[in-house]
Amino acid sequence: MKKNLILTSLICIFLSSQTLAQDIFEKVEKQYTIETGYQHIFNTDSFSPVSGGYTLAVDYAWKLSGYNKKANAYISVPLGYLYMFDEDNSYSILYYGWTVRHELSKNKKLTPYLGYALLLNQYKNFTLAGSIFGHQTRFDFGINYALKERLKLFAKIEYSYSRFPSPGNDKSNKMHTGGVKLGLRF
Repeated sequence: MKKNLILTSLICIFLSSQTLAQDIFEKVEKQYTIETGYQHIFNTDSFSPVSGGYTLAVDYAWKLSGYNKKANAYISVPLGYLYMFDEDNSYSILYYGWTVRHELSKNKKLTPYLGYALLLNQYKNFTLAGSIFGHQTRFDFGINYALKERLKLFAKIEYSYSRFPSPGNDKSNKMHTGGVKLGLRF
């Protein structure tokens, strides 16, 4: 009898917690991003002779916070491509990694945000065989403009610091860049 009472109590507690969990918890919101813009090279160790290039990126994000009337925060997986060229040669950087984005207000038509990214990248000089793998740290500040509930236009400025190995040297190559980008989130 005592075992049946305990078992029945546990089943009731389990079922009530499942119903309660469905009422309290929300499904994690996902967000897709496509962006394009210009990336300017401020400083480099004579690594890339061009002054900048054009970029295109896509991004898949999961909402980390922003429930219960707090500002939203997202973690995302970006995949981007930067193409740089001059009269003699062309170069590219393929980048991918993790981005965290914190919105600074909630449910406004204009929502400012801050972002931080840790990325891996692949630098390619099209006159040479192979490519060089490096890493990149990026900070950005932007503004989302809500067109509809799930559709946002955004503009952002970003600063990026990249390092690439320098074959045959003890020192690695560095690249400081700044960018202006526009895009859509849905």
